[in-house]
Amino acid sequence: MKKSKTTLSDVAAAAGVSVSTVSLVLSDSAISSIPLSTQMRVREAAKTLHYLPRPKKASSLKPSLPVLILTSDLTNPYYPLLVERLERAAEKHDLQFLCCNTYHQVERERFLLSQAEKGQFFAAVFLYPPDDPEYADKINRRLPVIAICDKDAALGIDLIELNNYRAGCIAAEHLLSYGHEKIAIFSSDPSRSISRSNRVKGATDTIAQAGKTSRLFVVDRTALQDIPGDNTNYKTGVFLGRGIDLRSESYSAIIAVNDMVAMGAMDALTNRGVRFPEDMSIIGFDNLLYTGLSRISLTTVDYHTDMLAQAAVALLYRRLHPQEAEALLSATRFKVECPPNLVLRSSTAAHGTPSSL
Repeated sequence: MKKSKTTLSDVAAAAGVSVSTVSLVLSDSAISSIPLSTQMRVREAAKTLHYLPRPKKASSLKPSLPVLILTSDLTNPYYPLLVERLERAAEKHDLQFLCCNTYHQVERERFLLSQAEKGQFFAAVFLYPPDDPEYADKINRRLPVIAICDKDAALGIDLIELNNYRAGCIAAEHLLSYGHEKIAIFSSDPSRSISRSNRVKGATDTIAQAGKTSRLFVVDRTALQDIPGDNTNYKTGVFLGRGIDLRSESYSAIIAVNDMVAMGAMDALTNRGVRFPEDMSIIGFDNLLYTGLSRISLTTVDYHTDMLAQAAVALLYRRLHPQEAEALLSATRFKVECPPNLVLRSSTAAHGTPSSL
């Protein structure tokens, strides 16, 4: 009796991983997000089982309709950065994107998804947690929908997972390692965003477990009306930096809920005579392009936007070319996690570091 051909599910079972992980490793797609030990285990299992991948077709992914990208607010520079990474990752497939803001308006989000369902787009990618995850899941039954966000925010659809809780832990661990014992957290309302909420929770849990002190300072959008400009995140940092006397309360460090909040706080506090990092340390999240400029030099937590984009394009390819994958694979919900890491710059220093002047 002729032995049946080895499948991806056979390799996955032998390696003790998911079918989607096997597919990503063997196709060399976004594998930098997968631990090296896991990659080696998958490749060894494939070699032992004599797995032969299906030959790739010469044709690239050249759809006639664009992918809909949904962002909450493009004035947050994180989103344009991620869109640019997506475009670069999709160049070899001639994949085109059309980006729309939803401003966290549920009806607007539903309208745009309904247009995708009607044939205006052939896939949709959320760069934030869907405000109506049930509707996103409903649309996902008719066309590919991917979300780049925290794991509990987009049930049922393909997920590029951001671990914002772990990112908050990383920020707090860094400041605690520098001897900071009283840490302020600057944020807009965390309850309105699972990403913000998880970052804040990760930071506060870590600080509490170390037996140190933290306090969350939150500003409502209505309080920002007198500050010029459209970037709510930057204005949040400016407002909190202007209005709170952290030094009189013995705070020596700030965790800002993202880089723009951090830069707004730095501007406001610098105008009040605070020096970074001599008087106070500050850390943000996202690793925006200009956080590395010498005059800013902001320590931040990076989410590897290039890896996120590569993983998203890889998932789109699999959803749009099920004939090139195993039958089981085409029906599997994909989940790829890209772990965050610390990017150390000069906005943080050991508590009590003397001035270099």
